[in-house]
Amino acid sequence: MEMSSLPGLAKRGFYFFLPVVSVIVLAGLLSLFATLSETQVEASIFTTEEDASAGATAGIGIANTLLFILPAIIGSFGIVAIIKMGKRRMLKNIFRGALTLAIGIIIAFFLFKLNEALYQRVWYVYSINKPIEMELYTIPDLYSGGNLLMLLITGLLFGYTASSIILSRGFFRKERNYSLIVISALMGAFMAVILPTWTVIFLLLALAIWDIYAVFKGPIKDMVEMDLQGNLMARFDPLGDDSEEFPFEHLTYDAGLWQLGIGDLVFYSVLGAHSLYYSTIYIPDHGLWMLPFFFIPVLIAILIGFAYTIYRLTREDGAGILPGLPIPMFLGVGTLLVMMAIAKWVI
Repeated sequence: MEMSSLPGLAKRGFYFFLPVVSVIVLAGLLSLFATLSETQVEASIFTTEEDASAGATAGIGIANTLLFILPAIIGSFGIVAIIKMGKRRMLKNIFRGALTLAIGIIIAFFLFKLNEALYQRVWYVYSINKPIEMELYTIPDLYSGGNLLMLLITGLLFGYTASSIILSRGFFRKERNYSLIVISALMGAFMAVILPTWTVIFLLLALAIWDIYAVFKGPIKDMVEMDLQGNLMARFDPLGDDSEEFPFEHLTYDAGLWQLGIGDLVFYSVLGAHSLYYSTIYIPDHGLWMLPFFFIPVLIAILIGFAYTIYRLTREDGAGILPGLPIPMFLGVGTLLVMMAIAKWVI
């Protein structure tokens, strides 16, 4: 390899990994920001005592995973059923409404975290008078009165705007890609913060297995086949126009030679962000170096899995469509488990 080709190779590599790194880093920063708030929200149907054994905690994680993954499975088959019924307006409203509601709630959640982090802590400022004096002040509670409702409305408006950028044809590919990264990072950070560690681990593994079935045997395979046969766009138009473009491509990050679905971006960011969020429990005893101790190996594992998946996808004899979750999730979750074991029994 000539030295002159190295800058070009580095540039291509930078842009290749940019969407995955961006969504994981952004979600990770949001998850760290959430730790500034003293209120911790945990989305678990089944719970255990704080001193429960590892086996009991893992069992609860499996139980929660089953409850969380069932709606995803049912929803996938539901989308195929709606396609076959030709209910284009229903599908369009479902996608736009679901994205708007989800992003609205998540934005309100992080605004609450922001308010609480500021309101609960004393901040220092320097007065401009001579001699310089240090004064104490606190941020007023922004959620008093009806402000909470206003912030929720603000989140819903942001969610509607973001979903419109994705689902409408009036925006370019670059704008849709940016919107997908922001939405995926918000969703990933939210799930990374509210889900317990073992639920995250088993949920991601279960989704990876489901992704294999959905792409090769299940609903995603059915949708691709309907699109190739011309049946999909003949029956419905979720974009609300006469485009011949396969509409679900608007829910993928489009890099030209390859595409990555919003679900892949979301769950990459869940794993990366949760590795940062989980590492904060070790900081009081071991210091800030525990942040990269967990995050960097998990990030590298996800990127290796992502790169290998795209390599397989773009091979000349490739199948044209491959599940984006299995390899990155198996490598990433396995790496996280190894780092958790090292942190618990070695450090």
